[in-house]
Amino acid sequence: MRHPYDELLRQMEQEVRTSSDWLWRFLHAAAPDKFWEPPVDVYETRDALRIKIEIAGVRREDIQVELARDGRSVTIRGLRLDADADACERTVYHQMEIYAGPFERVVPLPPSLAIAADEVQATYQDGFLVVTLPKRRQARRTTQITVRG
Repeated sequence: MRHPYDELLRQMEQEVRTSSDWLWRFLHAAAPDKFWEPPVDVYETRDALRIKIEIAGVRREDIQVELARDGRSVTIRGLRLDADADACERTVYHQMEIYAGPFERVVPLPPSLAIAADEVQATYQDGFLVVTLPKRRQARRTTQITVRG
């Protein structure tokens, strides 16, 4: 059963999110090379750490992925162009939630995780970039202990 205030609360939450987003954009406007940050999921499997980033509308050739020299972070940069940029003069926008322009996202990696840097892969499909960072396999060493008696 729906409470009479559910819709009002939903609208208020949406307004708070929108206001927060505009404030964030205003405060971060000082960096001209980074206009927006796409959402990111970071999750670990038995064999790898995966970074999934939502960047629909970005061309594959406009994406850069870098693993830091120390292996502690991954930086993803790119550019989403506004396909309707020429329509600005004849268009009145009533709502804008899809960002265009340059973006950058720095994803810190768990400090205890050893990454096989030479095996890192990135795939881009259906608007999602997935960076797979395989875990470095530790060779199991056995140490023989001499039993004296």
